[in-house]
Amino acid sequence: MANIAMEDFLEELGALALGGRLKRLADALMQDGNRIYEQVHPGFQARWFAVFSYLHKKGPTSITVLAKGLGVSHPGINKIANELIEARLVAPYRDRNDKRKRVLALTSSGRHKYQVLEPTFRDIRQAMQATIDESGGDFIEQLTALEESFGRQDFVGRFSDQQDKESGAVEIRTFKPAYAEAFRTLNMSWIEHFFKVEEADRQVLGDPAGEIISRGGEVLFAVSRGREQVIGTCALIRLENETAELAKMAVSEEAKGKQVGLLLGESVIELARARGFRTLVLESNRKLTPAISLYKKLGFIEKPIPHPSEYSRVNIYMELSL
Repeated sequence: MANIAMEDFLEELGALALGGRLKRLADALMQDGNRIYEQVHPGFQARWFAVFSYLHKKGPTSITVLAKGLGVSHPGINKIANELIEARLVAPYRDRNDKRKRVLALTSSGRHKYQVLEPTFRDIRQAMQATIDESGGDFIEQLTALEESFGRQDFVGRFSDQQDKESGAVEIRTFKPAYAEAFRTLNMSWIEHFFKVEEADRQVLGDPAGEIISRGGEVLFAVSRGREQVIGTCALIRLENETAELAKMAVSEEAKGKQVGLLLGESVIELARARGFRTLVLESNRKLTPAISLYKKLGFIEKPIPHPSEYSRVNIYMELSL
């Protein structure tokens, strides 16, 4: 792979240049892949791999299904398919059930070629995994999570949401009785999805005024100004004179990916400082990967769990010095 300069301008740009860095990485991998195939199997192209492998594993497949399954445009699939047909590794056929549809399938030469290439595919996979392991973290898992995020909402929508946030389309408000039901339902939704509702949940969610507000805490709500709809919530629970807990953060499905959680977290931290707390803590579970990432972004640091939690699902404890 081509060397990437230590002083990298795209790296300096951070998330702004994510697309450019991913393309650069993809181009470098394709270039090196072609060099590998040229050494061991001349004539095979790295860009063919996804379509070639899909047809091997799934069997005869239409262009439409291929495009959807690989997340590639129809023209892109057509171009690769035509190259594979020209190489006599793939052949077009009429669908048995619908003669109007064309499906693609590996030829006998294509099936033989796959068997010949399998050891190379295995070595490439192992070399790539070793590179990922060397870099630290699970890049494939993070990449999958990123793709899933964009699957829920494309980048154009996220950009629009950010503009809305900057223009004040979402307002953070403090507790009032009319919001109590939203506090309960938003939190019950994620708890029931990932875990089981516990007695401590029922107490706090059933009576936020008595369990949180009357004891020196607060519950914040993210409200969409246009519709006056609660789309997120988070509680600040007083524990001791100088310590408070960030708890019961929940965001509606439609608001996920719109930085509502970040806005709520920042608001809770600001409120905690304003009320004189010196330390903000939280309990969570490691399976809530997006939430843990958000807490780290807010500055929370993982610490040993100091005492048994009243929630059985807790397996991570974090603190933030204010």
